[in-house]
Amino acid sequence: MGGQIIIAIAVGYLVGSIPAAYLIARFRAGVDIRYEGEGNVGARNVFHVVGPAWGIAAFVADFAKGVVVALAFRGQPDWQLAVAGVAVLAGHAYPVWLRFVGGKGLSTVVGFAASLMPLPAAIGGAAAGVAWLVSRVFLPTTVVAIVVAIVSAPIVGVDLALVGIVVGLFALTGVKRALDESRMREVEAATGWDRLRGLRP
Repeated sequence: MGGQIIIAIAVGYLVGSIPAAYLIARFRAGVDIRYEGEGNVGARNVFHVVGPAWGIAAFVADFAKGVVVALAFRGQPDWQLAVAGVAVLAGHAYPVWLRFVGGKGLSTVVGFAASLMPLPAAIGGAAAGVAWLVSRVFLPTTVVAIVVAIVSAPIVGVDLALVGIVVGLFALTGVKRALDESRMREVEAATGWDRLRGLRP
């Protein structure tokens, strides 16, 4: 069991630690995304700082990290899948390559969750589309997607253990956001970031 834990942690962390948002911002715009916009090393920040197309590219890359790890450990015991999920999130949130300053991990967890429960993810995505048309604001759209996907999962027959793993990972992204709050406020104050809409005034 010890070896399985080490493998799950190592694979999850190394895949998660690939700093896609940082690399895109650095090579495309010559900026350090850790100190631009909201200061988060994630797709939304790249979207506004570098450009929509590059933000989508960052999302796809971060989403893919979650997919890769979920598929690598799908079919393994639930505890090993859970360890791998936490590890890929930890790698994204605290990448050694960026002196442990990473993103919140939402895109990566979404990729992980979508691989394990695709139908609920599709339902959540459809609900998110409606929420976006109504609000045009990122946060409520994201919340709607997550809540609808999680609520619908047991209804369509997803194993409760998998639902529990997904819920736990989304909760950890919230913890990471809370831990990043003070640093993000400092960056936002310096860049003029509009927290509500993610745009500079």
